[in-house]
Amino acid sequence: MAAPSAAESARIRKRRVAELEEFSSWLLRESKRLLRKHGAKVDPALVAAVERQRAALERVSAPLAADRDLAAVEEAVDALDRGLSASFARYRKSPTREYIEAVGGAVLLALLIRAFVFEAFKIPTGSMIPTLHVHDHLFVNKFLYGLKIPFTRVRLFGFRTPTRGEIVVFEYPYDDDADSAGKDLIKRVVAVAGDRVRLRDNRLEIQGSPIGQRVLGEGDCGEAVENVRACADDPQRTCLHSGDGDGPVLATFASPAEALAKVAELEGYACRQVRECVDGQAWTAQYRFSDAAGRGFVGAVNDANWPPSGFDGLRFGPNARRYVPPENESWPDFIVPDGHLLVMGDNRDNSKDGRFFGLVPTEVVKGKAGFIWYAYERDFWNPNWRRIGQVVHEDAEPGECQPQPEAQAGP
Repeated sequence: MAAPSAAESARIRKRRVAELEEFSSWLLRESKRLLRKHGAKVDPALVAAVERQRAALERVSAPLAADRDLAAVEEAVDALDRGLSASFARYRKSPTREYIEAVGGAVLLALLIRAFVFEAFKIPTGSMIPTLHVHDHLFVNKFLYGLKIPFTRVRLFGFRTPTRGEIVVFEYPYDDDADSAGKDLIKRVVAVAGDRVRLRDNRLEIQGSPIGQRVLGEGDCGEAVENVRACADDPQRTCLHSGDGDGPVLATFASPAEALAKVAELEGYACRQVRECVDGQAWTAQYRFSDAAGRGFVGAVNDANWPPSGFDGLRFGPNARRYVPPENESWPDFIVPDGHLLVMGDNRDNSKDGRFFGLVPTEVVKGKAGFIWYAYERDFWNPNWRRIGQVVHEDAEPGECQPQPEAQAGP
């Protein structure tokens, strides 16, 4: 058998040095731990022998790797390993046990962070468009509103409660909806305890005054992005698919913009985007409207005015009864009671939110949305780099939240 070449010999030595360095480092840590914790329980002569062996290993390991005497290192490693086995056998940890403990500690730490500090959340629906899109992955700050005992609604303490304009994740608090019961939802807080709130012509009013609102533009509602993608047989053209984007091709277009415009025409409505702000926070919301072509509220979940004058069991959950007379003595306004929040989606006419299912008790709030750590539109393996890293809360520009003229409700 041919002798190894110089290059091969150098690789073998380098690998052996690395292995010895890893094992000797572990032996030195382990011997230090054993001497500190259990040295008083062992014969002093054996303790002294282990200390000499430690010193010898440290001495031969001190030179740089290229100058190290591997034979001396191997001998010192073997001597210390045998010395520990002879003197501290009952107290020693094997490398496997140490590895298991390290992994277990890391898992426990991750679980504690998830339970008390941060948790990942995936946006399941389009109710928060245009702020949050389907498939956005967020980190949620669970520490801000206080620590909760996992799997309970018991809060140990809290720094503060949610404020107007914040996007919060909460556990659906009622058992009247099988699709939502026990699940986590995400919405924006629009009113807190003590607020007198009303939605008039798609404009929020707090304490009788409309919040700042500025019309940004009109067009597609952004809800059909899953249905529009490059054609499989001609990537230069855009195909409009049926269903959730997996169905047959309905039509082809020169660009995604043309396809989305056709979607708006087929669905019978378009959206008006508005910039809203309150308490120093700003965001973009949208609602459906009728335009000159007659596109209107076909399929809209909510109305432009709220609270309603009467309860409709086909449109609202039973907990929304308190919004209407005679339960709501402040109608047409509504006063949020203590310990509760009113939440809405930024996609106002396609959001099954507090107007439908009722108020959110503060005890079920899990945390405040932080930033988008991953996002994609149609394919998990094709990230949307423009959205990754976005912080979902914005500070209002100077003067943006000053009283402004009321926005037009539509032509």
